[in-house]
Amino acid sequence: MRYEENGSAAMMSVFTIFVILCSVLAFSTFEEGYNRQLKRVQQQMATDTTKAVAASVESELNDALETAIGAGMYEAGKRGQEKDKVVERLRTYFNERIEAGWSYSNFEDIYVPPSDESSLQIIWLPDGSLRAYGYLDATFTHVTGAKAYGVKLDAGVVPRYGRMLYLAYRVYSEAHDVSDIEAFEEELNNNYACECLEFTVSKTDGRIKVIVRDLYAGRAIAAEDEES
Repeated sequence: MRYEENGSAAMMSVFTIFVILCSVLAFSTFEEGYNRQLKRVQQQMATDTTKAVAASVESELNDALETAIGAGMYEAGKRGQEKDKVVERLRTYFNERIEAGWSYSNFEDIYVPPSDESSLQIIWLPDGSLRAYGYLDATFTHVTGAKAYGVKLDAGVVPRYGRMLYLAYRVYSEAHDVSDIEAFEEELNNNYACECLEFTVSKTDGRIKVIVRDLYAGRAIAAEDEES
């Protein structure tokens, strides 16, 4: 009888140890599975965050490019400068924004190279407006190692700089031989109303000033006699 009791106790001990080992193994397996799943979720979140930041920077740069185009047109226009000065100014303004950089938490590095003639194409359209497009070989690196690449650029503005510049100089030249400036101005506005262009022509102390305004965007280009 004692032998049977001892045998039962031994079997119970073995069974208990077996149950404990199975429980430990099951818990370990569950913990490993949970950690793997958690790591996948964290990595996916890091990837999504990296893509979101890249998209945000891309959107901001396209807005900055559009602003640079408008600023380049305005600055060159009020000085009566040619189209190459518009391009020069917009490149400068745009690269100044890139050089300022970006700062986001949990990002190891955000690298956006400055634009040049190969990465940013600038074309003048038939109506005298301008479009800029291209691709910057940017890199966005999250602290977890997740990465995103590239920034696509595509922007344009309504002001038709080329057309306005041409008309400003043409009207300025014709205005020197006009006796009735007010009638001349009225005729211009009637003739170019279909293009949504507005002309202001004035003559003060022999000095002629012509302003051409794009009514779509309120931008103006001026041509006038230089002061002696």
